[in-house]
Amino acid sequence: MTRMKVMGVSLLAVGALFLLSLPATAANNTTLQHATAFAAGHVTETLPVQHYGLHEANPARRIPKPNVGVVTDQSIQHSEPYSAEFNLNYHVLGVGHGFPNYTVPDAPPDTTLAVGATEVVQWVNVSYADFNKATGAIIPLNGQDSTPGNTIWHALLPGTLCANNNDGDIIVKYDRAAQRWFLTQNVFVSPYATCIAVSQTSTFSDNLWYAYQFPVYQNGFPDYPKWGIWSSGGQSDGYYSAHNDFGPGGSGFQGSVACGYDRAKLLAGSGSAEQICHLYSTNPNYQDSLLPGDRESPIPPPANQDEFYIGSLGDIDNSHLSLYNVKINNWSTGDATFGCDADSCLINIQNFTGACNGNYGGACVPQEGTTDKLDSLGDRLMYRFVYWEDQPPANATATPPIPAPVQHWYVAWDVTGDSGQNAVRWMEVQANLKLVDVTALENGVYQQGTYEGSPADGNWRWMGTLSTDKTHDILLGFSESNTNEYPSIAVAGRKFTDARGTLSAEVFAVQGSGGQPDTGNRWGDYSTMAIDPGDNCTFFYTTEYYQVTATFSWSTDISSWKFPNCH
Repeated sequence: MTRMKVMGVSLLAVGALFLLSLPATAANNTTLQHATAFAAGHVTETLPVQHYGLHEANPARRIPKPNVGVVTDQSIQHSEPYSAEFNLNYHVLGVGHGFPNYTVPDAPPDTTLAVGATEVVQWVNVSYADFNKATGAIIPLNGQDSTPGNTIWHALLPGTLCANNNDGDIIVKYDRAAQRWFLTQNVFVSPYATCIAVSQTSTFSDNLWYAYQFPVYQNGFPDYPKWGIWSSGGQSDGYYSAHNDFGPGGSGFQGSVACGYDRAKLLAGSGSAEQICHLYSTNPNYQDSLLPGDRESPIPPPANQDEFYIGSLGDIDNSHLSLYNVKINNWSTGDATFGCDADSCLINIQNFTGACNGNYGGACVPQEGTTDKLDSLGDRLMYRFVYWEDQPPANATATPPIPAPVQHWYVAWDVTGDSGQNAVRWMEVQANLKLVDVTALENGVYQQGTYEGSPADGNWRWMGTLSTDKTHDILLGFSESNTNEYPSIAVAGRKFTDARGTLSAEVFAVQGSGGQPDTGNRWGDYSTMAIDPGDNCTFFYTTEYYQVTATFSWSTDISSWKFPNCH
């Protein structure tokens, strides 16, 4: 183990941080808190690679949903299939079974990635790895092919919860406006914590970081955190998250907590960075598993536009989702508005039957090689709620012409298809290219589709995620399986000229050669599709599969794709 070099402030005075971190709690379930620990430095430490025996999979913490039975899904794609209109650039083995010097510790892998100027960074439980974006080659960090997930905090914030725990539920992002990397994971040991690291440069392998530890709202178990970057340049400019609050000690579901973090201060390396959180409670309706808007486009959203969230799948009915808005008036005083509480802002969507024949998830997905089934986690929307703003004004030319510029949001989730199998519902929401209120999205669905193959084939598809490129092409990635097919990785896409709500025939990144027995039936819990900020054309996708039929032996894949009409 080598020693780390600390540059600048190492650790703020404990007393000062304690005073800053005392929560200011308002009557409306909103708190203002600050980092409990902060440091800046060059991480040269190498934590030893841990080798695990077989670990029990962590149980999925589910939210009860009403089963409304089977309904007619008008969004199921029945049109003739388009040929695949995109190309695979390359795919490489990601962190997991078969990756150099890595042992699978648990399940599921919580697979996520982000794309920077020259690198792709993938993070799974419980390690991350850096790859050359052009070739997929591993870029070792301090001599290690993969790095334990808590290394940054262990090096810069020794003795803290973030340093001593490497618990997963990870997210890695690239802030394209600031050209910085953003890493976060939660600590699931009471009193819990949110760990954030922001790079000081645009190069991940420089290993120069600002490390933060924040408290968790009311010390509630912070399950399934998801993050979005809202780099608007206005007062609400921030990093935003949401997690399901299961109460102190995991005592029971309290609702969904939405939090905003002062992006400007986090990027500047300020230990006084604010965290403003609000509980969307279970009264009078359940609210859960929210996704914050996550900027993907080179053009920022309107400067004073609120950050929008979407979620609460199936909490009201099967023809609506819930919308929420967050407006920060003053970070330093905690003056913020968290709107649309109690599922009061609803977006109209086509009817659907919840995944697993209306049960909204559970272990229902069949696979070859074992009678054990896989968990679809169909009780929630899948990461991410992608945001894209077009380039104004409408002067771009193409053949045929690119549509007039608007704002776009994209999201996907699991539903039940025509033959009782899981399928992927995907959706694009649009709003005018001007500052809009969250209510502008309520009737803003531009297109939606339920994809069960093109043409439909009875296979099970689940855990989808999608994004878009600068020409409005869309690529959807998902897992696919059946009794005669091992869990595999596939993508389907559409050019902007295709009929609305339709996708092409799928293409496999990896066809699995093994199934998952036991392992608590856990799969996913999420996957990630992201666009290359360099050309705004190249998609990168990561999720899991199996090379061998064995417990706790998942592998992951990183694939790169591009539509030939985007250049």
